[in-house]
Amino acid sequence: MSSSRKSKNSLTFIDDINPIHDQNKIKVLILRLWKAYQRDAGNTIEMVLVDEKGSRIHATVEEKNIKKFDSVLKEGDVVTLNPFKLIKYSGDYKSNSLSFKILFYRTTQVKPCDDFPKEVPEKYFVEFGDVSNGSRDTRVFVDVIGQIVNVGPIEDIKIRGKSTPKLDVELRDRGNVRLICTLWADFAKQVKVYTEANPAAVVCVIRCAQVKEWKGNWTISNAMGATRVLLDPPGNFFCRLPTDGVVLTNHDNSELFAGSTVSIRDQFLVKNHKRTVRDIVEALEVDTINLCVILYIHAFEGMCVAMVIVGSVERTSKWYYVSCKMCNKSVEPYPENSGDDGKPPLYYCGVCDKDVSAVVFRYRLVLEVSDATNYKARFLLFDAMGSTLLRRTAQELYNAVSENDPSILPSEIGALVGRRFLFKVSIGGDNLKSDPLHYVVQLFSDDDELIKDYSDGLDSEVLVPLPVTPITKEASVRRGGVSVENPKPPAKKIKIEGKKEESFATT
Repeated sequence: MSSSRKSKNSLTFIDDINPIHDQNKIKVLILRLWKAYQRDAGNTIEMVLVDEKGSRIHATVEEKNIKKFDSVLKEGDVVTLNPFKLIKYSGDYKSNSLSFKILFYRTTQVKPCDDFPKEVPEKYFVEFGDVSNGSRDTRVFVDVIGQIVNVGPIEDIKIRGKSTPKLDVELRDRGNVRLICTLWADFAKQVKVYTEANPAAVVCVIRCAQVKEWKGNWTISNAMGATRVLLDPPGNFFCRLPTDGVVLTNHDNSELFAGSTVSIRDQFLVKNHKRTVRDIVEALEVDTINLCVILYIHAFEGMCVAMVIVGSVERTSKWYYVSCKMCNKSVEPYPENSGDDGKPPLYYCGVCDKDVSAVVFRYRLVLEVSDATNYKARFLLFDAMGSTLLRRTAQELYNAVSENDPSILPSEIGALVGRRFLFKVSIGGDNLKSDPLHYVVQLFSDDDELIKDYSDGLDSEVLVPLPVTPITKEASVRRGGVSVENPKPPAKKIKIEGKKEESFATT
């Protein structure tokens, strides 16, 4: 008589598990692991497991078996499990939509396995519109990916007599649909610190987020121990997001829920003044004799937008810098043979004041740009802006070039030459802190329709460069102040409305 039992060595994918069998064997990555307490079950170990096809299943270790499995189950490990029990999976919150979950036997074997793909298919991402219209089952957690574009203040909320940090952030997806995400406890503090250090829009991946309704708005939040938040993660996440380089803003929570964000079109066509490259370059003149800065066109301080073509990529300095993984600041290398013993190379971090081996490569990309005025300027893109523009992290590009010659310019960066962009840049005294002079890019777009609308809106004030008074030896600094003798008529002043924005420099 034939037997219906499976071979003990055969593996089953999660989607093919038959709840009737008790000898299912699966190979999974422990995507998330946390300890919980349930009134009816006591202490438990809870896990979200994922197989090679990207399918997930929930697993539980009961209190009576925690001592046996506590030391062998680690988040991030790849293991095979067999045998195990399948029980009904219900409740107010579930990490997947299956009707059953895994319950460990005392006899369940957990064996390590390194044969697992680096990336698995993403099957649980949801569109923001499906959340905001209330069509999602609020009992089942979802995955979302978006850019953090607005950040509220940290609040301390009393929960059961205990103060808990709370942070509201606004995410946008590839269709520019906005969604509010509420983060609690350590997630709130970590995201606040990271966004303050990275002023461009941050790529945010949230796994196992809870869908909730709050004050008539559908939102998401982290839930129990299941949620995992990834900020600017490596991989192919950038292809799911817009590439216009929006900059982070900070609002109070009432403004976040009111949706008071400035659109990309308004950033380029309404809010900021249009300037030529000549206007930008001549907005600041340097008195090289007396080593002082004369601001002739005061109205140009702040932000402006320009339509330019990338002529070249700066090659006198590297397109990246090496930063400490803890504080994000640049580090200093030791001699090249410091890693010859097989260990990662060491660097010195002046901010942390210690030697570190955990480092990340970040963009410091300088583009030489020009326009119809035939003037040239250097526009600087830091890490978040460079990652958004190139849709790859600096670490990924660095790993792709020759280890023997890391100064080689990756083809993705070289392909920027000849492309037309709209750039929003900052102009002010900070521009003179580096040599040669450069302007920090705060926002960009290569959208053809937006570029056309920008071009159609150009007027004579923008097309005709403003006059600039040359600085002479007589126009010198007197008695600690700035005085210009017999100046020519001053350049036309244009009022810039609103609070002056500040540039950011994270190096």
